[in-house]
Amino acid sequence: MDRFESLCKTKGLRMTHQRIEVFRELAKYPGHPTVEAVFKKVRRKIKTISLDTVYRTITTFEDLGFIKRIHILDNSARYDTNLTAHHHLICTNCKAIKDFYWPEFDKMKPHKAISGWGRVDIKHVVISGLCSNCKKKR
Repeated sequence: MDRFESLCKTKGLRMTHQRIEVFRELAKYPGHPTVEAVFKKVRRKIKTISLDTVYRTITTFEDLGFIKRIHILDNSARYDTNLTAHHHLICTNCKAIKDFYWPEFDKMKPHKAISGWGRVDIKHVVISGLCSNCKKKR
């Protein structure tokens, strides 16, 4: 929350009760939540908050660089408060998402086959399969 407060001051964003609660839920939610999941959690604390307010708040956070949107296999937008370079493991069965770090990959230059494409801003690996819990159940 200290980082959030510092970012708000830097970007000139007022820290409202609603924004604080939305960010708090984003930060503590395991597995990269959807807007709807954040809304359900925040709604328990702020009964009058609307889904639209949560959408707009999350969009504001994304636009200001407080969070990142990630897209997974089912095309649902998920949100990530971890702004460090990392990648994702996604279970195709339970949809769990786990961060992993691959510094060797991050240091690699893009393959020469894409050199004429343009500028690469982000390199992100997504590995999908069955997590160990789902594998045990099968």
